[in-house]
Amino acid sequence: MKLDMGVMLHTGDMSYKDIIRYAQEAEALGYHGFWLTEESGKEAFSLLGVLARETKRINLCTGIVNFYSRSPTTLAMAARSIHDLSGGRFGPFGVGTGGIGFMTRGHGIKVERPVARAREVIEIVRGLLTQKRFSYSQGIWFQPKDFHLREGPIDKQIPIWLAALGPQMAEMAGKVADGMITNWLVPESLAIYRQQLKKGLDYSKRQPSAVTISALTQVTIDHKDPAAVMAQKRGIAFYCASQHYHPIAEAAGFGTEAREVYDIWQTGDFVRAAEAVSDAFMKKFTITGDEATARNYLKWMKTEGCYPIIYPLPRHANIVEDHFIAMRNMAKAATW
Repeated sequence: MKLDMGVMLHTGDMSYKDIIRYAQEAEALGYHGFWLTEESGKEAFSLLGVLARETKRINLCTGIVNFYSRSPTTLAMAARSIHDLSGGRFGPFGVGTGGIGFMTRGHGIKVERPVARAREVIEIVRGLLTQKRFSYSQGIWFQPKDFHLREGPIDKQIPIWLAALGPQMAEMAGKVADGMITNWLVPESLAIYRQQLKKGLDYSKRQPSAVTISALTQVTIDHKDPAAVMAQKRGIAFYCASQHYHPIAEAAGFGTEAREVYDIWQTGDFVRAAEAVSDAFMKKFTITGDEATARNYLKWMKTEGCYPIIYPLPRHANIVEDHFIAMRNMAKAATW
């Protein structure tokens, strides 16, 4: 059985041994992709190198690595390495700015001109992976000259997916990327994303099918368990803390609530911010319900040609167990 969806985790939440088990079970369940975030957890490519040896069929993906702390050449070398180690199973290759907090506080890097940087990074990475020798003279930050990877170009094109929420980044995904990774995917936000993507697609003279829309899909393990529901609401509150999500909430009728949650979050009272998320808000943007609820959402995504990346929201006291439960539940819901 092959499930046209992926599953992810925050790598800091699990031990290496548990992550390997998680990837192996995802493969056994038929998931297409195993997606690694990076942020403040384990370094993505070293872990993918381990998983390349510990799995046999599942695609190994990044969702996402930032394009500020590594040069495009380093990113291309990393992609080539995992491609080779896994027998061609690396990708989609998800890149993006990374969370602003992680970049500014964690890396000490100022996030400047992210849309222009996205274009430059994607074009250079793709060029290095596919051409025998590559030059890029129009770069603002990087200008590789007559350069090549020592092993040469790879024998396939690794799809590069761009993390995008704002209109300019979504438009850039339409111009240069093979996919777009977003969040809070519902009919209202999908309409917005498609409109934004179309501007980029028209500019680059590409068809809509050239860019896959994917989304992190928040899942709780038990909609009747108060701790599980609160974990889900904490996830919603966390995203409300980024004003990039407010237009999406507004389009779906939750703009006022998102701004109220944002204001509470800024005080540092994260518990109260989570408690301020209504059940309706939570259920709109996450999978919180029974198997039928999950199945209906996944059917909708498949009908729309979108790719779900299952994102378990675990209870703090049951982090490892809840990841496995959510992954199994969603695999079961995806079979019809």
